[in-house]
Amino acid sequence: MALAKQYTETTQKARHSEAEYFEFERTSFGRWEYVNGEIRQMAGGKDDHNTIAMNVARALGNVLAPKGCRIYGSDMKIHTGDGVNTFPDVAVVCGERQYYLGKEDVILNPLVIVEVLSPSTEGYDRGDKFAHYQSISSLRDYLLVETHQARIRLYSRRSDYWEMREIVGGDSTVHLSSVEVDLALKDVYALIEIERSESGAEREDTR
Repeated sequence: MALAKQYTETTQKARHSEAEYFEFERTSFGRWEYVNGEIRQMAGGKDDHNTIAMNVARALGNVLAPKGCRIYGSDMKIHTGDGVNTFPDVAVVCGERQYYLGKEDVILNPLVIVEVLSPSTEGYDRGDKFAHYQSISSLRDYLLVETHQARIRLYSRRSDYWEMREIVGGDSTVHLSSVEVDLALKDVYALIEIERSESGAEREDTR
């Protein structure tokens, strides 16, 4: 998810309350995230970024919607356990939906979160943003999807650590154990011109 700029009032106030954030967001255009008292504008993604996000949402929805799961795009906010409000590219909730403070545009209990990487925010998505997402007790799978080659990193929650698998190649699939779905990379990258990579390669790590 692309991050454009930080919002500050004319008083140059360094930190804002969450109530101020929600009021500001309610009356403003665009998407704004709330991180450690800062209000930050979320920029829109480019063509391939948006196409990949839609491809992922469609592929997941085709399998999971009949099972009662909802697939959300980048207009649905997620509230993390450490107090961040942000917009992932794709999120999956199965079963009862839990809303933060009764707000039906802020979800508390995603099982799966997907971020399509942008050059300006790849480090954030891999680092600080992932750390925020780890504070969501319901989250089981976190996917980072590259745009210029068929490569996905899947982080899966285990009992006391996160296991990372890197899946490469247009003929590969990613198994999401949290929702029992095999996500084919050919579906993720449909209509996308990508660099050639070794097909079927996979690497495993823990963190």
